[in-house]
Amino acid sequence: MSVIKRQTILGTLYSYMGVGVGMLTQALIIPNFFTTQQNGLLQVLFAYALIVAQFASLGFNQAGTRFFGEFRDAGSRHRGYLFTGLLFSAVGYGAGTLALYLFKEQIIGSAEADRLLFSKYFDLMVPLSLATLLFYLFDNYAKGLYDTAHGNFYKEFLQRFLIFLSACLVAMGLIDFQVFILLWAFGICLPTLLMMFRAYQLGNFSLAPDRFFFKSGFRRQFLSFSLFSVATGFSSIVITQLDKLMVKEFLGLSETGIYATSLLFGSVMTLSYNITAKASTAIVLDAMHSEDYGKVASIYKKSGVTQLILGCLILLVTWVNIDLLFTFIKPAYAAGKYALIIIGLGKLFELANGINTLILAYSKYYKLDSLLIALFILVLFLLNRFLIPLYGLDGAALAAVASVTYYNVTRTFLIWKFFRIHPFSRVQLQILALGAVLLFLGFQLPSLGESLWERIATLVYRTALSGAAFGAGILWMNVSEDINSLVRNGFSAFKKYLNR
Repeated sequence: MSVIKRQTILGTLYSYMGVGVGMLTQALIIPNFFTTQQNGLLQVLFAYALIVAQFASLGFNQAGTRFFGEFRDAGSRHRGYLFTGLLFSAVGYGAGTLALYLFKEQIIGSAEADRLLFSKYFDLMVPLSLATLLFYLFDNYAKGLYDTAHGNFYKEFLQRFLIFLSACLVAMGLIDFQVFILLWAFGICLPTLLMMFRAYQLGNFSLAPDRFFFKSGFRRQFLSFSLFSVATGFSSIVITQLDKLMVKEFLGLSETGIYATSLLFGSVMTLSYNITAKASTAIVLDAMHSEDYGKVASIYKKSGVTQLILGCLILLVTWVNIDLLFTFIKPAYAAGKYALIIIGLGKLFELANGINTLILAYSKYYKLDSLLIALFILVLFLLNRFLIPLYGLDGAALAAVASVTYYNVTRTFLIWKFFRIHPFSRVQLQILALGAVLLFLGFQLPSLGESLWERIATLVYRTALSGAAFGAGILWMNVSEDINSLVRNGFSAFKKYLNR
């Protein structure tokens, strides 16, 4: 089994286990047992922690990924990679933390309804951003040594499971929000300690000072790449968090909590991209370095098909049950219904573009990629300022989709121009057509009743029928050889088990 396939399967397993737990927490427990304001606070705290952590790396993780081959040497304990990364992180973290407190009043905002709550927990962003920063560093180190599975397990599953347990304690009335938020912060920080231990387990671990980087011939290239990666990486995080922060600015913490719940479904749809990109990074980098664009094109096309299949499946079963889903949580969250659908449709186009982010960012045109991202943020910011006051949560969703569409069209066009490769194929139209037909048929499925158990039964049977029909259609059309091969291998293994 190939490295990409093995790591992708493990990453998919851990990520979807985490999705199941995360969905229970974010889509069911928190909307029912927390106020919308408390939900919004958690979203905003974590958003700022991510932004500070990404900036604080000063582009080292992206540059480290590209140049890890220069550091990789077991005999010299990888030539001070971690020491160098910690130096970058210390400088960046100091600057990021200082910026948090310099702009504290602007971050908290002037809305009296939110100031008291946000001010009380503002300082939590400091340890959260540090833990996130260090997790990125040590996970990137492990990824360079071809271990992507442990980082996925710790961050995607374990972190969400710990938060789920803490939320359950609130639901059972055993703790209040003040205790919960401390347990929530612990759940975010623990994976960092475990990732550090895993990096140690990989062998040849060292935090000792090493001057290799500062004397190396590639230092100037590394610093140039990391400089542009500050913009690229920082902007990538800002892109995913900016709309939430602007909803908070214009509409308050409560509306942010509602919008974040709708965004949750979009983030679930992009899981397939995150897993594929993480597992493909080292392979694509090697292929780009050796100018093996045939291999890059193959991964590019396959990623566009696989991601679109999984995205269509998630959107299909969500949209078929859209009104029913909102009956399981507080009525206030129904305000995010159309935002959810708009975001979902935008994600389909994003997924169909495959790993275009990875290809352009790690090519010799990375400086142009940084410019594109800066323009993307500007477009997103301006559209949010215009559309949120007009259309509220739906305006934020429209701004996000319009910006992402512009960004992906531009990026995919540039990859075609520079490398003559693209992710699109006729089978993607077949996938979309199958999804559209099944969506129409799914709307015809009747409800079994209004009681709790009848609603649950309706949800289960609609999801099962729609999902099974979509899966069967995908296998019958044979649009993805990887998926068909995986299913065949699974059946073969099952038959062998039965015949033992």
